[in-house]
Amino acid sequence: MNALLTLATQLQVELPHRLAMSLLGVPRQMDLQNGDGWDPSPQIPAGAIDPIDTIFAWGRGIVVVIGIIGVLFCAGKMAVGKFGRSDLAAEGVGGLVWTVLGISLMLVAVPIVTLLL
Repeated sequence: MNALLTLATQLQVELPHRLAMSLLGVPRQMDLQNGDGWDPSPQIPAGAIDPIDTIFAWGRGIVVVIGIIGVLFCAGKMAVGKFGRSDLAAEGVGGLVWTVLGISLMLVAVPIVTLLL
């Protein structure tokens, strides 16, 4: 009777897990519940570093271009503000500060993410 109860309990716990794994299409060797799953120290594949660096380089380039456009936009506001619209010039100066801070934040984010990889 005890053996039957143990078997029923084991099936009650094991069966839903096995069924879920098979329905999700997870191969048996990736089953984490039984301890025969993934490698505990994951590594980035060898060929993946170059495409990641390329994406980061494109990102830095796009940030620089957007930053230049933002600085020119702020300079245009300040130039228009010179002709009697001082409120527009003040907005241009405020926008310039936020533009420089945004560019700095975006350009610092890439080395931090690279360091974490």
